[in-house]
Amino acid sequence: MPIETEKASSNEPVRYAALDSWRFLAALGVVAYHYESHFSSIAAAPSHRLFMFGYFVDFFFVLSGFVLMHTYGAKVTNFTAYRDFMRRRLARVYPLHAAVTLVFGAVAIYLAVAGVRMRDASTMDPALIAPHLALIHAWGFGWQPGLNFPSWSISAELFVYLLFPLFAILLTRAGVAATFAAALLFAIVMELVRSSLGMRSFTDATWDFGMLRAVPTFMAGMALQRLVMSLPRLALPWWIAHAFMALVIALLFMQANIYLVLVSFVAAVGVLAITERGGRRTFLQHRYCVMLGDASYAVYLLHTMFQVATLMLARKLGFTQWPELIALALAGTVIIVTVSIFCYRWFEAPARRLLSRPFIRGNKLTGVAPTVRANP
Repeated sequence: MPIETEKASSNEPVRYAALDSWRFLAALGVVAYHYESHFSSIAAAPSHRLFMFGYFVDFFFVLSGFVLMHTYGAKVTNFTAYRDFMRRRLARVYPLHAAVTLVFGAVAIYLAVAGVRMRDASTMDPALIAPHLALIHAWGFGWQPGLNFPSWSISAELFVYLLFPLFAILLTRAGVAATFAAALLFAIVMELVRSSLGMRSFTDATWDFGMLRAVPTFMAGMALQRLVMSLPRLALPWWIAHAFMALVIALLFMQANIYLVLVSFVAAVGVLAITERGGRRTFLQHRYCVMLGDASYAVYLLHTMFQVATLMLARKLGFTQWPELIALALAGTVIIVTVSIFCYRWFEAPARRLLSRPFIRGNKLTGVAPTVRANP
């Protein structure tokens, strides 16, 4: 989910602020999905209407590919530039991930030492701490979901960051159409291999090699950026872009075919980018919306611990009906967003500046300002 912005050419947006605002709204979709999933375990009438909102992580992958291509393009052309690129990425995503992992890890160790029994003890297995801290728990080294399980997508992001120069070379030399075709072929082969091995669809992969799930959508996002750049500027009204996103949300709510949803994610990012590139203003570019976009990474990484606490409160209060559970979820979401804003301002941004400072001078990405962008 995390991205960084640089000074773009004079003819291009420095930052796609409206896209970042939609990243925040997509993060809220994941939060809503997990709230429904948690509360269905105690609800008198379990519901799974928001089941597909969890696929917003694939929207993050498309968006990451698009913005990284916009930010770095063909700049990562040698080892020094690649090293600095990876340092900037890690400075953006790792500090908060490590902090949250250590919190979950401390709880897991306490529960193991105290002999506390849980409904699903595997979710708090202390053995998961090491692969989580190494950010490889979506590479087949996690062996089960656990701890801060949504962070599997951050592990997947790291994987595609590592491969970014190869994807950029493919895109530069083979072109947009060939890159889209390669992304589609990779998805088809991955699905066939997983099916032959008796594994679940790649669209549901998380701890079980979920890093490969990010590859086709990330590549599609990169190719989409080049496609958008090749088009003439179109002054589209923003209602078209927002209506397109509303259609995407409707597809998720109706639990449409997942492959159709993935295609709609790519198309939606394209429509949003074309509209923003056209130069018309929208409320999503307001500084408060930009602030929420900045906080989206923290919303994604922090929401699980707050939701566990909310679930425990719901059990204690005896809530089993959806109106009262929804009210509790809304209150919890307000707390999550508020804490995430402060977390970004007082922890994420300072940590990124601190970790990036030694590498700003004399690198091959000169002219790149260590400014912001968020994640999953």
